[in-house]
Amino acid sequence: MSKPREEIQNEDYFREIHFLYEIINSLKDTEEIKKFLKDILTKSELRMLKRRWHIASLLIKGLDLRTVALKAKTSTQTVSRMKRIIEEGEGGIILALERIEKQMDREKKDFLKKGPYGGSKFVKRWFS
Repeated sequence: MSKPREEIQNEDYFREIHFLYEIINSLKDTEEIKKFLKDILTKSELRMLKRRWHIASLLIKGLDLRTVALKAKTSTQTVSRMKRIIEEGEGGIILALERIEKQMDREKKDFLKKGPYGGSKFVKRWFS
């Protein structure tokens, strides 16, 4: 599919987009969201979405542009673009990162309560 040059400007389109947001909001759990995103996005689009999220989370932690670029294996230009989006955007990335940070703190506390033998091997690496 080629890149659209401009947004479609008609009522039917906006109604469909509104329901797209409603559909995303209605998905029950992480697995449903994964399935939906894998179906609606190409592999390249999904990879870019994940990379943008990773870059944003590193930037919010206060890392400098070059360090983020090295960790995310991308250019400083891409990192700068994400930094500008975080600073000048709608605030959605910051809101999401703040929410997930709280969830990660809860998971870390739960993990530490269980001790070194409980939980997934992937989760264990998050907190080490």
